[in-house]
Amino acid sequence: MTVSPREKTGVSRGSSSLLDELGYLFYSGAQVLKKLSTAAIDGYRSFFSVDSDLRLQYFLDKGIRYTERGRYGQAIAMLDRVLLERPQDVETLFHLGFCLLREDRVEEGIALLTRAEQLDATDARVSSVLGMAYIQSERYGEAVAMLEKALVGNPENFNLHYRLGLAYDKMADYDKALDSFQMAGRLRPKEPKVYQSIGFILEQQGKRDEAVDYFKRAMQLAEGRS
Repeated sequence: MTVSPREKTGVSRGSSSLLDELGYLFYSGAQVLKKLSTAAIDGYRSFFSVDSDLRLQYFLDKGIRYTERGRYGQAIAMLDRVLLERPQDVETLFHLGFCLLREDRVEEGIALLTRAEQLDATDARVSSVLGMAYIQSERYGEAVAMLEKALVGNPENFNLHYRLGLAYDKMADYDKALDSFQMAGRLRPKEPKVYQSIGFILEQQGKRDEAVDYFKRAMQLAEGRS
């Protein structure tokens, strides 16, 4: 009986055919890879690379969430990264400035909020917080100028009126303070701190009986809330 060379090697016709097919597949795959252009490879890389804008938006969103939870140190770490690449972004400037104020880094916070206000003077949030920062740093004239300017475009904003009242109160301009607090009260008639502030102004003006009525109203509203 004659034995074929294939049988001598112990490799069957079927297995040989399979090896050939596999070899061809590897060979053809290698040839395809060689034919890939540089542009195709770059496109592949860019598809799987992290988009810069997406990364910055992630840090901004995370920073805002930390701010809302009162975790200001962690928020600053996130927002600082965004500001490095988006130095003119009002949203980043506002939240980072706010966090710096909360961390008692007042002058740094004011500097960022001032930049935000210069970029968008219509944003009442920026003007309101910046006005409050001026009051806290005893720069009452700057606070009044900022808040009055902001009210031109936002006449129905409670915080702007209320903080303007605080600034006038600190300047001992009690008539203007009273006007501002009363306007704030019309916008939020159930806000206890407005009645309390009006009471203090009336007391400064020597109108103690009227002041007592406002203090009582403030207590009633506060108790109702609690």
